[in-house]
Amino acid sequence: MSRPLRVAIDAHMVGEHETGNETYVVNLIRGLASLGPQAPATQYLLYSTHPERLDACGPLPPYFARRRVAPATSTLRITMGMPARVLADHVDVLHVTYIAPPVVSAAVVATVHDISYELYPEMFSGRDLAILKTLVPRTIRHAHTVITDSESSRREIVNHYKVDPEKIKVIYLSISSSYRVLHDRTEVESVMARHGITGRYLLAVGNLQPRKNLPRLVRAFAQAKRTGAYDGRLVLVGKSLWRESQIFQEIRQHGLEDEVIATGYISEDDVVALYNGADAFVYPSIYEGFGLPPLEAMACGCPVITGNTSSLPEVVGSAGIMVDPTSEEEITRAIVAMTSDAQLRNDYIRLGLERVQHFSATAAAKGTLDVYYDAADRRHSSDRARDVK
Repeated sequence: MSRPLRVAIDAHMVGEHETGNETYVVNLIRGLASLGPQAPATQYLLYSTHPERLDACGPLPPYFARRRVAPATSTLRITMGMPARVLADHVDVLHVTYIAPPVVSAAVVATVHDISYELYPEMFSGRDLAILKTLVPRTIRHAHTVITDSESSRREIVNHYKVDPEKIKVIYLSISSSYRVLHDRTEVESVMARHGITGRYLLAVGNLQPRKNLPRLVRAFAQAKRTGAYDGRLVLVGKSLWRESQIFQEIRQHGLEDEVIATGYISEDDVVALYNGADAFVYPSIYEGFGLPPLEAMACGCPVITGNTSSLPEVVGSAGIMVDPTSEEEITRAIVAMTSDAQLRNDYIRLGLERVQHFSATAAAKGTLDVYYDAADRRHSSDRARDVK
């Protein structure tokens, strides 16, 4: 484009403790800001029902502006509030996550991290399933470009919805620079104490929901404890969501109430400290469009055990122990190996620190900016062609 580009980013999830979705938007905004001014100039408008929560993105350059979008209810915000704001702001490109307004006066770029709701519907509530299966396919059809996180997710979107592969752009996620090795052990111990953690522990990070496969992790942990192969605890970090009671039922059934600590949602700084203090990070997720927590753990020098399904081999590569997430025996063996063999653990720490360097915030931001310009160009070309007719 020969004129300045105005991009609106739906940032309503910032401050909502939505973990993966929130982390994605915050990291994207920070990454775009780090690129500096573009030529021609780009102005970013951050749409939120609570603009004050965007402080979480840190200080931003003057070409970033906050915009309040009302009303706060998701249905009215998407169908009325956002389109009205886009029109008033003369936006060229609207970037949403999963669900776009049905009608909007801008080119639409939609990030769809995965389509787990189609592949594993039993892992979603009836309400969420109805919304996602109805509105996400429509967004994919009408968006100018769809961004997804991995080749695995791209294949699934193309195959399930019969979408032109050229419409789906893979941009690997990156993590915040906050995730790093902490050399001050007292900082780690202070956070551990605040959450009631003493001694050794395994760490799992992610919303407490069926897709994360935490009941199997609890059973594998119980087996390691029963045999005396591991003497530490299990720490679950994440917001409780649908069917989280299954996890706590498993904990009670195995008599692990004093051995498993559920912290709920905690700050990024606390998560960094807990990664640094853990014996291993265990992520036996059934399905992920990408999976940020393994990267976060590796950046903090925490060795990773993860499932061998969906995008996880693409993300983790050979830098972690890969297991069949449906096999409690494999999960248990991996836990025992990682926590009993110091050389093996050190090897995976080294491999993880090397692996995380492949996922650049600058590359992710540049790739996304290219998508914005391409979508705007095609939208304006289409408008000019329509005017000629």
